Amino acid sequence: MFKRSAMRYSSIAALALLCIGFCSLTTAQQVSAPAGKPAFNYAAVQKARNSMQAQIAAGRDAAKSLGANSASTSAGAQPAETFVNVDRAYPPSCLNSPLAFGMYANDPNAIQAQITLYGDPLGDSTEAAYSEVDTITLFRVPCSAGTSATLLEIDRPSGTTASLYPIFPNISVQQGNNNLYIRLTDDPNTFFATVYSFSPIFASDVYVLENIYGGATQFDYNDAFTLTVDNLNTNDSAEFTTFNLAAYNPAQYPAASQPLPISGYMSTNWSSQTQTAEGIVLQVYDNRDGASRTLAFAWFTYDDLGLPFWLYGQASFTIGGTSVTAQTVYFTNGTFAGTTSNVAQHNWGTVTFTFPDCAHMNIVYNGDASAVNGPKGSGSAQFVRVADVNGLVCQ
Repeated sequence: MFKRSAMRYSSIAALALLCIGFCSLTTAQQVSAPAGKPAFNYAAVQKARNSMQAQIAAGRDAAKSLGANSASTSAGAQPAETFVNVDRAYPPSCLNSPLAFGMYANDPNAIQAQITLYGDPLGDSTEAAYSEVDTITLFRVPCSAGTSATLLEIDRPSGTTASLYPIFPNISVQQGNNNLYIRLTDDPNTFFATVYSFSPIFASDVYVLENIYGGATQFDYNDAFTLTVDNLNTNDSAEFTTFNLAAYNPAQYPAASQPLPISGYMSTNWSSQTQTAEGIVLQVYDNRDGASRTLAFAWFTYDDLGLPFWLYGQASFTIGGTSVTAQTVYFTNGTFAGTTSNVAQHNWGTVTFTFPDCAHMNIVYNGDASAVNGPKGSGSAQFVRVADVNGLVCQ
């Protein structure tokens, strides 16, 4: 956690400069911390924890009955495959870990409040008396197919350290007649992980609002809802802060109509929409630097004589990128089953990849006209997804 958080501080400082005068944020009234020792509402904490633990336990039982990979297996049994979480709150291909700071800057409906959070009451006297005013922002990021994900960012004041820190507040959501404590986590696409009240907030962090697998009530965070933050100090006249978030409207988010960020969810077989038996096998890999990925592909096409001809390419790109151009090559002098070592590699040109949604892949190609009997010219084409790779359901 410390390493991850430290990497983010520089981006927070830069973002603070960018967000000066950022008038599209709806803000709540800032309230100073009350004088005197905080009076913590331990009953509310226990109620929230019991509620969350009961829901998650029920979800684990439901997952185990379906053979989820998290469930234990009997002696000699094979572990089950990963299966789709039908109660997920957003498409799994929408978010990547770690969640980036400052994504709310692209949300015209983001809501921000200054909220006093308090130190650990079970710590020493200095910790118990500690308080700070944190910036809490509720916002959405657009996903595919007209959906979104809802996130909460908690930014601690500049200059704070992990030696004194606030505790995580109680957070609940009301939508229609449903009012529940909800699951939040800073690790997206998880089934059961959650951050509980009283957990230490060592550094600024971003959390995504999740549903609980198998829960009796599931929220649609694309619809309007009210989120309540309880800082748990009953002596604080501003103990409760509410965020009223309107229904998600993709037309208000420019990114909703842009290509998807390229990730492992695009790894699969793709077939041509215009020519039978032409396709592309594509893989996306994580690089060890933690900041980039590599896209590699093999394009099975035809030469000038109508015979099968394949092209290969790869390129690295920064995580979050929505387009990548790969240098492309072809090979000659090969033999069947690798009976010779005289294979020669030739540069062919470039292929650029974008993904308007999970079901379609657009390419723009520029091929070398000198290719020996190979495909030549430039243009564009669209391919369609053949199937999802096991465990990587792109939606």
